[in-house]
Amino acid sequence: MALAALGFAPLDPDSVVSHLGRNDSWAGRTTDGTGVFIKRLDGQAPDGADRYDRSCAFESARAGAGALSWESPALLGGDRKRLVLVFDLLVDAVTGNTLADDGGFDTELARRAGRALAELHGFRAADVRPKPRSGTSTGRRLAALTVAEYAASSGAELALWGLLQQDRRLHGALRELNARSAAADHRPVHGDLRLDQFLLCDGTLQLTDWEEFQLADPAIDLGGFVGQWLYRTASRMFTGVDTDEVATDPDPDPGLTDADGGHPADAHGTLMRSGERELAAVLPVISAFWQGYRQHADRLDPELAERVVGYAGWHLFDRTMATASVQPTLSAVQRGIAGVGRGALLAPDRFIEAIGLVAS
Repeated sequence: MALAALGFAPLDPDSVVSHLGRNDSWAGRTTDGTGVFIKRLDGQAPDGADRYDRSCAFESARAGAGALSWESPALLGGDRKRLVLVFDLLVDAVTGNTLADDGGFDTELARRAGRALAELHGFRAADVRPKPRSGTSTGRRLAALTVAEYAASSGAELALWGLLQQDRRLHGALRELNARSAAADHRPVHGDLRLDQFLLCDGTLQLTDWEEFQLADPAIDLGGFVGQWLYRTASRMFTGVDTDEVATDPDPDPGLTDADGGHPADAHGTLMRSGERELAAVLPVISAFWQGYRQHADRLDPELAERVVGYAGWHLFDRTMATASVQPTLSAVQRGIAGVGRGALLAPDRFIEAIGLVAS
C-alpha cells in the first residue's frame, strides 16, 4: 500500500469517499486523524510518469515563488513507481463550477482568479521543464480516424469529426493559432485549466491539478477560463431555441409575434436576443477576470487577447467533443455551440471587445 510506504497511518474505511475523474481519487482520514486526498494516476497512459513529475515540479516552483494571493493543496508525499500522490485534504471546499451554478462566482472572485493566473505565469521559467505541445491541433484526426478510433467513437463524435474534417477554413485558423502561440513568450502555465480546478475553502482561493504544469503560451490558461464561461453562455443560448429553424426558415411569418414582441418563427431573432441576454450575464465576470490578470501580470504582449479568444473558441469544440462521446447523435445545440467556437477561431479580433477583453 502506497500510504504505508510513505509513512502514513492506514485510512479509516468509514471516512473514505471516492471521486470521479480520469484518475482514481479518494478523500478521507487516516487512523491518526490526518486528512488526505489521494490520487492514483493512470499507469496505462503513456504520459503517466510525466504527469506525476509535473505535479511534483509545481511544488518546487511554488516554493520558489514567494508570497501568493492563492494557495494549492500541499503535496504530502508521492510514490512515483505506483504513480500515487497524497495531498492535504481541503475540508468543505467548493468548486468553481458549483459556485458558478449557484451564482457565487462573482466579479470579485473572478478578479482574484485573474490575479492568481498572473502570479502563476510570473513563476521563474527556469524552474519548469519545457514540454512540446500541439496546442489546439488534433493532429491527424483532422484528416482521418484510424479504424480503432472510428470503432470506439459514438455516432455524435463521428458526426462532429465529419464536420471538422471538411472545414478547411477552420484548419487554417487552428494552424495560425498554433503558430502564433509557438512564437509567443512561454511562461509557467497550468496547462489544463477548468472552473472545477478553482476551489474556495474558508475564503481562500485554491488552484489544483498540476499534471500539465509546463512552459507554454499563457493564452492557453486564460482561454480555458474564458472558454468555460462562453460554453455556459452558448449552452443556455441554444437551449430552448429551435436551432433547426435558424437554417430552415429564413423568411418567417411577420404576422406572428411572441411575448417579447418578436416572431416565434424568426429563430434568428430569438437566437440573437437569447445570446445577448446570456452574454450580458457573464460579461462582468469575464471582464473582472481579465482586469485582475492585467493588473498583476508582469508583462503583456499585444496579441495576447486574440490568442485568448482563439483558445476560448477551441474550448467550445473541446467541450462539445466531450459531450458527444456519450451520445448517439449530434444535437442542434451541440452544433450551435461548435459554431460559436468556430466564429471565435476564424475572427478572434471581432470577439475581443464583445466579451470584455479590453483595458479598463
